[in-house]
Amino acid sequence: MAQDFLWQGGDRVMFLGDAPTDDPLGYVRLIPDMVAARYPERRISFLPRGVGGNRVGDVLERLEHDVLAGPQLPTWVLVSVGVNDVVHGAAGTPLGRFVDLYSSLLQRLRADTGATLVVLTTPPIGEELDNPQNQALAGYNDAITGLGFQFGAQTINVNQVFQETMHRAQAVDPNLHFTIDNVRLTTVGNYLMAITILGAHYFALPMAKPGGGLAKAA
Repeated sequence: MAQDFLWQGGDRVMFLGDAPTDDPLGYVRLIPDMVAARYPERRISFLPRGVGGNRVGDVLERLEHDVLAGPQLPTWVLVSVGVNDVVHGAAGTPLGRFVDLYSSLLQRLRADTGATLVVLTTPPIGEELDNPQNQALAGYNDAITGLGFQFGAQTINVNQVFQETMHRAQAVDPNLHFTIDNVRLTTVGNYLMAITILGAHYFALPMAKPGGGLAKAA
């Protein structure tokens, strides 16, 4: 028997993060539409809480206002932050400090919301997967994965999915891009983010009956 989609009726799913989570036409728009199309009876609520340019410390600072103020707490919180901690260079967040702040963020979310926590590694920075920023980002994503395990959160390795997909795309079409300005996502990147998140939660596509309603070839 197939695993049921994990988000249940009445769930309140919060997306907490930086620029891609702040895009009103991005994955935070695609996911609610896809869920409504497939599971309309569940009436799941979605709460986008992204702010472009945010580093992990910024997310932690606005936790009280954006997450804990209510009127209802989320039942799921998906955390996607870390790119700006690297791309801002000297104004970013050193890895050791990032670990401390991300740990504090998960600790507060777990204690104050009671929600199921999901941590996402970040998409790559730009299209050049071996650039110095992506090399630095690897340590941050390793930290996210380790902290997710430490705090009992589910972990979705978004970075790995993007890297594998981008490698395949670059081999056939170098003009197919997944990122804009190193941080935001293209339409293709947002769709990849959406299906990666939904797939990790056992989102199932409806099965059409073979030949149903199709005209036969002459």
